[in-house]
Amino acid sequence: MIEKLFETLDQKAKALQLENGHSFIENLGLSMEDIYMNDRTLLEQSTTVERRKAFQFAYLSMLKEEMIQPNHQMTPDSIGYLVSYIVRMFMADMTDADILDITSGTGHLSATVHEQNPDKNFTHHLVEVDPILSRLSIHLSNFLEIPFNVYPQDAIMPLAVNNVDIVIGDLPVGYYPVDDRSHEMKLGFKEGHSFSHHLLIEQAVSALKPGGLAFLVVPSQLFEHDNVEQLQKFIATETTMQAFLNFPHSLFKTESTRKSLLILERKGDKKIPPVEVLLANIPDFKDEYQMKSFLNEFNEWFKANRK
Repeated sequence: MIEKLFETLDQKAKALQLENGHSFIENLGLSMEDIYMNDRTLLEQSTTVERRKAFQFAYLSMLKEEMIQPNHQMTPDSIGYLVSYIVRMFMADMTDADILDITSGTGHLSATVHEQNPDKNFTHHLVEVDPILSRLSIHLSNFLEIPFNVYPQDAIMPLAVNNVDIVIGDLPVGYYPVDDRSHEMKLGFKEGHSFSHHLLIEQAVSALKPGGLAFLVVPSQLFEHDNVEQLQKFIATETTMQAFLNFPHSLFKTESTRKSLLILERKGDKKIPPVEVLLANIPDFKDEYQMKSFLNEFNEWFKANRK
């Protein structure tokens, strides 16, 4: 069924591209919408997992046809699955949660987290500044039949949604050009453009309710750049850092592009017991023995620190 869905999506998107001249991303969204509206039989024969996989394959196939900007890259399944697993661990005692994807892109990470937590009742809020990607995530929401509340806005500007239980995000890396806004924020630099990924960490924490958790995919060199003292002070003051987990080298072309998972809990009036921050390297996902060992280590840390 995945292959049939993929071929249908791919063919429809390519036919639309010849007809209207729009980008493949835009036409992939339109082809999902066409199936949702006009081919209910095909849609109802498939599971949510099969639909998401078909969308993923169609999007990845598109990358071979078109040059796209780095921020249009999709969060890979290997990262999405691990984020989903860890979210589930931290949410063990919760059934309902407001979950904000602060830089949602295509919506693929939110879709993966939803799919991998079928017993949880998530209300999804997606923030994405790129109008093409925000429209695509709306089409994906319909195609998967997962309700997404999509906010087409700059995630560093004041957010339309806050006081959420969980924030997730695969944060884009770079400089933020709107100095007037960054100067209003704690992690804005006094001179020059500020780091967008620092400002997004601040936004993620600010959007959480006290005791809420952020699971953010960030550069592995996050704490190695200039101005890091400002970030460290913010994290120590506003949050209790839980973990910093480095994703495998094999997922990235260079060490400079390697990413890690930063887990933060927002402080509130309630005193949070001291936590031994888990610093670890995640092994290659194909190495079953090492992966099992890592998950055992994580589970032991969780029992000791998240009572």
